[in-house]
Amino acid sequence: MRASDLTAELFLETGNVIRMGIPPMRLEIQTEISGVEFADCFSRRCRVALGGVEINLISLADLKTNKRASGRHKDLEDLEHLP
Repeated sequence: MRASDLTAELFLETGNVIRMGIPPMRLEIQTEISGVEFADCFSRRCRVALGGVEINLISLADLKTNKRASGRHKDLEDLEHLP
């Protein structure tokens, strides 16, 4: 997908995965994830500064809930390495 193809609607529609960049420097934005609801996650988000820019990250507890709910082998393996 080219940058010119990106629209606000892509980010607002549930079930989309927007990929930008080339591995290993690829960013994937999922507009919906399993096991958690956005409003609940947003209220528990972690705010951190990265390169002088404040960003929101999913809380560790919500990340664990999501990984468990997805049931994918890789996500279950990730769970074993999270604090």
